[in-house]
Amino acid sequence: MTGPVDPEEIVTLTRFGDLSTAQLLCGRLDAEGIECFIPDEIMAAQTWHLNRAIGGIRVQVRQSDLARAKEILEHPGVAEDASLGNAGETLSESGQGEGRDEGDNGSISLGDRAAYRALRVALVSLWLMGLIHPYSLLLAVRALRGKDVTPWGRKRAWIALGVSLLGCAWIALLVARMMAY
Repeated sequence: MTGPVDPEEIVTLTRFGDLSTAQLLCGRLDAEGIECFIPDEIMAAQTWHLNRAIGGIRVQVRQSDLARAKEILEHPGVAEDASLGNAGETLSESGQGEGRDEGDNGSISLGDRAAYRALRVALVSLWLMGLIHPYSLLLAVRALRGKDVTPWGRKRAWIALGVSLLGCAWIALLVARMMAY
């Protein structure tokens, strides 16, 4: 925050379980001209595994900006006055604009979140030598069954499915070789 601020003037807008989500909201609020900060940022970055235990990561704003910040929080997506480069073109609420899919308002559906989670779990499982590939396989199948999955999410779910199937096959091969001895 710029300039001296009375601590009594600062209020907590919301809390998040992870730092990146809090930072995204702060970026959106800054873009809308609302001054905000994350008082738990350093602690959340260093002890990310305890974020939920400390009650989440706070995003705070001035009391005078609270109502407008709540409106922005309730309506995620692209700012109404966001411009695209030098063209001066304004994005509408329907999400029309250069490089955007029709109907995309900048938010992510539950199906896309599930697909992205499946991909992350599949990739982490590669690092863990396949220990959680069956779980990522289940997540990918559930994501592909979702009705609200966009092409973006479907692509990630298919990648997760492929990685998970290869991982499960690798585990089966290792188990078979160990049983042969």
